[in-house]
Amino acid sequence: MEFTRGSGVPLVFLHGWGGDVRSFAGAAEYFALRGRTCLRFAFPPFGDSDMPPNSWDLHDYTRLTLAVMDKTGIDKAIIVAHSFGARVAIDIASGADKDRAVALALTGAAGLKPRRGIKYRIKKLRFKRDKRLGRDVSGYYSPDWLALPERMRGIFSRIVSLDLTDRLRYINCPTALFWGNGDAETPMYMCRKMKRRIRGAEIIRLKGGHFAYAEDHFTFVTALAERVEKWIRLSM
Repeated sequence: MEFTRGSGVPLVFLHGWGGDVRSFAGAAEYFALRGRTCLRFAFPPFGDSDMPPNSWDLHDYTRLTLAVMDKTGIDKAIIVAHSFGARVAIDIASGADKDRAVALALTGAAGLKPRRGIKYRIKKLRFKRDKRLGRDVSGYYSPDWLALPERMRGIFSRIVSLDLTDRLRYINCPTALFWGNGDAETPMYMCRKMKRRIRGAEIIRLKGGHFAYAEDHFTFVTALAERVEKWIRLSM
């Protein structure tokens, strides 16, 4: 965990799947140097964190996030989140603890059901056929899934299959969507869908792909800093 005590509304940074506390290091350092309270920690089992119980799902990661905030004395925060971390941010901002999210800055946010074309349906039929015939089906799985320990695969499957679309309309805090123009993992149509469903959300385009917040770091941090100041004024 990386925690810098400052003043004003804290910023909590949530990394994507496979990331760790280093994921938002540059942005956190920028705000910490300007006197802001900043919190980063690693989701299990990434970084120096322990392996979670194999029964975990998204809500367990949300409860962990709120527990870490409690431990560091953070009641409310601006949540800055990438990819999987955005799933947790959405879960917080649309649930029973929604008041703990002062604002959301989501980048390459996951959580929406992807569009599926004919190629996907054909691939799914072939997978079922090959599995029924006892053939090797490892080639059908994503690199992320294959790289996981066996006990993490069920957790990963439960999380990526959870569609948060219907939760978006319950988010009522200011929300900025930072998106890479070339993001292939969470394509721009997902960003536009989130904007339509989250009241008052705005889109900030970045150069790069799924990790555009790091690839176009200057634009990301500059635009985020402008909005943080605005969000803090609104929260007073």
